[in-house]
Amino acid sequence: MKKKKSKKKLLIGAGVIAVVAVGGVSVLGGRSSGEEAVPQVEVVKAGIGDVQQTVEASGTVVSEESKTYFSPVNAKVDKVDFKEGDTVKAGTELVAFDKKDLEREQKKADLNVESGKLDMTNTINKSDKAVQKQKDAAGNAASLKQQVAAQEDYVASLKAQISQVTANAQAQAAAESARKAAEAQAAQEAAQQKIQQEYAADLSTYQNKTLPAYQNKLNELNNTMNQTLQEYNQSESEYQMAFQTWSADQTDENADALSIAEQLRSESQIAYQDAKRDYEDYKAQKPEAPVLSDYTGESSAIVSDGTKTETSSDFSDTTETAAVTADTSALESELEKASSDLAELQSKLSSEEATAEADPGAVTEEEKEKMEITNNLAELDQMSAKELVEAAKKGIHADFNGVVTKVAVVEGSTTALGTELFTLQNTDKVDVTVNISKYDYDKVQEGQSAQITLAGKTYEGEVIKVSHIATQNEKGASLISADIRIKNPDDIFLGVDAKVTIQAQKAENVVVLPSEVVNIGKEGSFCYILEDGVITRKDITTGISSDDYIEVTDGIEADEQVIRDIGSLQEGMTAQAVDASAEGADGTDAVPADAEDVVTETEEGA
Repeated sequence: MKKKKSKKKLLIGAGVIAVVAVGGVSVLGGRSSGEEAVPQVEVVKAGIGDVQQTVEASGTVVSEESKTYFSPVNAKVDKVDFKEGDTVKAGTELVAFDKKDLEREQKKADLNVESGKLDMTNTINKSDKAVQKQKDAAGNAASLKQQVAAQEDYVASLKAQISQVTANAQAQAAAESARKAAEAQAAQEAAQQKIQQEYAADLSTYQNKTLPAYQNKLNELNNTMNQTLQEYNQSESEYQMAFQTWSADQTDENADALSIAEQLRSESQIAYQDAKRDYEDYKAQKPEAPVLSDYTGESSAIVSDGTKTETSSDFSDTTETAAVTADTSALESELEKASSDLAELQSKLSSEEATAEADPGAVTEEEKEKMEITNNLAELDQMSAKELVEAAKKGIHADFNGVVTKVAVVEGSTTALGTELFTLQNTDKVDVTVNISKYDYDKVQEGQSAQITLAGKTYEGEVIKVSHIATQNEKGASLISADIRIKNPDDIFLGVDAKVTIQAQKAENVVVLPSEVVNIGKEGSFCYILEDGVITRKDITTGISSDDYIEVTDGIEADEQVIRDIGSLQEGMTAQAVDASAEGADGTDAVPADAEDVVTETEEGA
C-alpha cells in the first residue's frame, strides 16, 4: 500500500539533499535512435533531523473541580449573596444563617446533659451509701455478737454475786439466830427466791419474747421503709428518664409517659413517708426492762439488801431473828444497768443483722451502663447542637475561586439539614476535554505539553488524563477522551469551545525520509533503492512519523539514496538516478537534511 503524498510546504534546514522532481520516470536523452533508452528515477537522500508529532483536536472548557454545597443546619437563610453565573473569590461568604433557634437548642442540650450527670451522680451516691451501710452492718453485727456474749456473761456474774452475797448474809444470820431465826431466814430466803424467780421469769420473758417481738416488728417496719425508699428512688429515676425523653421529643405519647411516671413517683413518695412515720412511731414505743426493785412489796417487806425488817402474819409467833446486814443494792443496781445494756446490745444486733441481710438496692452494672449511654446520647445531642450553632455562625464560604453554576437556595427561606444550596466550579483548575481519533490516540500520553487556543488567546497546557475506554460519535467512529489542563487560566469562561495542539512524541537527531517514499505492505514498511543500477526493494523499520516525514530506525542509513516514486517501473528493472537542483521539476521543495518543525495535523474523528 502506498502512503498518501503530502502537499505541504516543507521547511528547509541545513545541508540540503538534492531531489530530482520530474513527476515520475524520464528517459535519458542524447542517445541515437538505435540505442535502448534507460529510464530515469528521481532519488532523495535520507537525512538526519528531528520528527515532532502533534495532534490537533478541539474540545470544551470544563472545570476540573466542582463542589455542591449543602445546608449544615436547620435554619433560616439570612443572606444569599450570589446568582447563577457569578464568579466568586475563595473565602467569600455566600450564605449566612439565622442562629437564634439553634442557640436555644444548644442551651436546652446543655441543660439536659447537666441534669443527666446530676441524676447519675445522685443515684450512684445513694447506691454506694446503701452498699457501704450493708457492709458496715455486717461488720457491726459480728462485733455486737461478741459484745452480747460478753454482756450475758457479765449479767450472769452479777446475778451470781448477788446470790452469793445474799447467801453469805443469810448464813451469818442463821449462825447468830436460833432455830426460829433460821426458820425465818429460810422463809425469807424462800420469799426472796420467789421474788428472784418472778423477776428472772419476767426478765427472761422481756429478753426472749417482748424485746425480740418488738425488735422484729421494728425490723419489719424498717424493711418496709427501706423497700418504699427503694421504690421511690426507682420511680424518681424513671421519672427523670421520662422527662429526658419528653424533653428530646415532646410528643403526646412521651407526655403521657411523663405524667404516669410523675404519678408513680408521687405515690411511691407518699408510701415511703407513711412507712417512715410508722417506723418512727413504733420505735418510740420500746418496752422497758423489768426492775428488781419493783418486786419488793409491803407483804414481804424485803429491802434491797435482802434482810427482813418486818415479819408477815405467818411469823408473828416466832422469836425475832437477827437482822441481815449484807447490802446487795450496788450489785442489783449494776445488774439492772447491765441487763438494760444487754437488751440494748441485742436490739442493735437484731437491727444490724436485718440491715446486713436486706437488699441494699444497689445500682447494677447494667443500670449504670444504661445511665452512661443516656448521658452519652445527651452529650452527642449537645455536641450536635454546638456544631450546628458553630456551622451557622460560619455560614457558607467559597472554598476556591469559581463560577456559580447552579442555585437552589432563596434568601429568607428555611433550609433543612442536607438541603442542596448551590454548586460552585473551580476556575483555577480548568481543563479542556477533547476526543482523539483512533489514528492518533496511541500518540497521546499523560504529561505531554499542549497549546490551547481560546477566545483569541493561547495558553500553555498539559495532558493530565487519557481515558482507556473508547466511545463512539454519531458517525460510529471510535474516540478516546483526554483532559488537558490549562496551566495559567485567567478569566476563562466554562463551557466554551477551544482548539488544542498536543505536542506528541518527538525523535531527535534520527534518520528521516519523506513520507511519500515509504510504502507499507502486508509484511511491513519498505522503499526502493538503486542497487548497481537495478531497482531493488528494501525492507525498513520505521519509528514515529508526521504527515511529511518518517523516522527510519533500521534498513536505511543517512545519505543513502532512495527512489521517490518508481511510477510504472517494476522491481528488477534497470534505471538511472537523476540529480537535480534544490527545486524539482514539479515545483516541490527539496528534502531537508534536518526535518525540524515538521508537524502533522489530524482532525477530531478523522
